[in-house]
Amino acid sequence: MPERLHLLVGTRKGAFRYSSADRRRWELSDPILPGWSVYHAAFDLRDGAPRAYLAANHWAWGPSVAKSADGGATWDFRSEGLAFPPDMRSPAPQVPGAPGEWSSTPPGVIGNVWYVAPGHPAEPGTVYAGTQPAGLFRSDDWGRTWRPVEGINRHPYRKYWSGTGGGDSCLHSVLVDPRDPRRLYVAVSAGGVYRSTDGGATWELIAHNAVATHPEARRLIQEFIVEGMPAGTDRGPWDKDPAGLNEFHALRLDPTNPDRLWGQAHWGVFRSEDCGATWVDVTEGLPSFHGFAIAVSRAGAVFVVPLDYGADNFRVCPGQLAVYRTVDGGRTWARLTGGLPGPHDYQSVYREGLACDGLEPEGVYLGTSNGEVHASFDIGEVWTRLPGTLPPVLAVAAAAW
Repeated sequence: MPERLHLLVGTRKGAFRYSSADRRRWELSDPILPGWSVYHAAFDLRDGAPRAYLAANHWAWGPSVAKSADGGATWDFRSEGLAFPPDMRSPAPQVPGAPGEWSSTPPGVIGNVWYVAPGHPAEPGTVYAGTQPAGLFRSDDWGRTWRPVEGINRHPYRKYWSGTGGGDSCLHSVLVDPRDPRRLYVAVSAGGVYRSTDGGATWELIAHNAVATHPEARRLIQEFIVEGMPAGTDRGPWDKDPAGLNEFHALRLDPTNPDRLWGQAHWGVFRSEDCGATWVDVTEGLPSFHGFAIAVSRAGAVFVVPLDYGADNFRVCPGQLAVYRTVDGGRTWARLTGGLPGPHDYQSVYREGLACDGLEPEGVYLGTSNGEVHASFDIGEVWTRLPGTLPPVLAVAAAAW
């Protein structure tokens, strides 16, 4: 067992750090960057130092990649160069009445940082950031200065992202192949999943072959996408079955097999065995095709939290917080509720609200929209609530040192 286990939890009103020496007794920090919305959190142990990153956003101070070189004790939120070039920028958006809410972000004006990913161990100092509007940025000095990755930011399909030329889109998942720093994956909502094999110079769309098979998902796709679009609408590059996906909510790489990708999409859960060239819909056995969070353990177990999907936009666990797990590639799913609140409990788990720590035995962590953090150390069979009630949890990361 490592000396201490650490969790970094991002919420709508700042971040918090949990730590434990025995996985039973937990210490909870005071708020980190109070008042900032933290969309994603990541630890980085590549050079032996316990570094950490937060995708931090403030309604008045703007977006930032906040970084810590001491595991989260002190933070620097300066992010020099984190901006689109002048020819991609539009006038700044107007701030509406509610702090922290934008009606729309014009293309080229960074409204939020959505994701932060440490680079490959062979490239020390490299860090990637995904933004809204959808953009990918790279730092080679541990997040102090940034430059845009032009190959994806100026992709020919950008004009189709969210149907607004990218203004309402976000780039929320960044994966680096552990075998090759030049193989990268990103996911754009709504705009597809893209793969690069040359370090980000060029990008190939790979999500259009992820075809939804869930009957209700196909009915809704037919109603809203196929029949609901005005005649003559340019549907963009989706020249396959209309059930082909252009919105993965989260994308993950399987550490047991880096050729295997997993995605929780708007219309289902998908698995690829060939680096995203083809996809299989593995939603059968889940109570809903809809959800946001997905996590893959060191042993290859996959966890999702299905949410109710309806015309009323309810989008919560309907009365019982439940995690579903597959250990056979999505052929079967087990419903896990031991220790989780319910019945008559209505919560959501957001995009980055599930995480695994990769230790032995492996821990799985769950943060909820009601500010609860739960942990399991038996691949989800029994969950224990950690101390404290936080603001709505947006992200969870785990590491040990």
